[in-house]
Amino acid sequence: MEGILYVIGVAGMFLLLIAPHEAGHFAFAKLFGVRVIEFSIGAGARLWSTTRGGTLYAIRAIPIMGYVRMGGMEGGDFEDPNGFHHKAAWQRLVILAAGPAANFVVAMVLYTGLMLSQVNGDPGKVALVVPNSPAAAAGFQAGDRLLTVEGKTITAPDQLRKAEEAAPNATIVVTGVHPSGQHFAAVVTPKCDAAAKVCQMGLRVLPIVTVQEALTEGVKFPGNAISNIVQGLSQLVTGQVPGGVFGPNGVTGPIGIADVAYQSVSLGLGTYIFFVALLSVALGFTNLLPILALDGGRMVIVLIEVLRRRPFDRAAELTFQRIGVAALIALAIFISALDIQRIATGQFAVLR
Repeated sequence: MEGILYVIGVAGMFLLLIAPHEAGHFAFAKLFGVRVIEFSIGAGARLWSTTRGGTLYAIRAIPIMGYVRMGGMEGGDFEDPNGFHHKAAWQRLVILAAGPAANFVVAMVLYTGLMLSQVNGDPGKVALVVPNSPAAAAGFQAGDRLLTVEGKTITAPDQLRKAEEAAPNATIVVTGVHPSGQHFAAVVTPKCDAAAKVCQMGLRVLPIVTVQEALTEGVKFPGNAISNIVQGLSQLVTGQVPGGVFGPNGVTGPIGIADVAYQSVSLGLGTYIFFVALLSVALGFTNLLPILALDGGRMVIVLIEVLRRRPFDRAAELTFQRIGVAALIALAIFISALDIQRIATGQFAVLR
């Protein structure tokens, strides 16, 4: 049963990344009257398909890919009056940008939902009791409501931490209510780390989170995630990360992503949702990069055509796009081989 859960978790992660992205392209292509030949989730052999309104809808065997085939983008079909290239430049840009935009929206929805599940107005709500800690030995439980510390009513989530740091190696009296409704009073001596100058009894108290804050943080999430991604890439290319781009902590591909998704399932629904939201932003951001065969590269071509006031040779453009696709596939295979090596040798990142 546990194995099935992991499989569903990994497959669901790829579905949440790929399906909205391709649906974004598809929806605006249809809206602008572009002939859509096929809308597929996955690649390879068809597992299911149906044709409606002249469009083939399919689910294919390999779940790490997806695509929307539009009229006018293949050899011998460039002059299709309902093809992609015969639409206004702004419409083509919107169609191309809709995929990454859908990924950002999915990330906002997931993270907002996660934050809404953390809405809390209790300044003394215990989120976690660290195993084998003084708090665990004293009988504290996740879900406890702490009422007082050293005789003072708890009015802020950081009040307990301040009490721990105020009297190193001294006992602290804490009162509260267990989830069962039973009141308790505990005398605890925090464990102190002399080197770090930190004293902790082993309780993690939930922060105060309002509905408005949850919604705001959800909207801000893609921007914050992109900022972190850019910073991480900068550290990789400038050698600040040991091993560099292709080292143990470098870029990863579908296999590495699946491995981390597998780990995130075992750490709970909250960790899994956060990881999928982060990956959704990463996918959207990556596709906006000005690289051949990616949405960003195609957008650059449209913009250049606007500036030069005439289209490129479509056959030549298609050739370059195919070269770009081949290069991306080769890179994915190379990175996947690195992922397998990292996982087999225990070098790959472990979520905690």
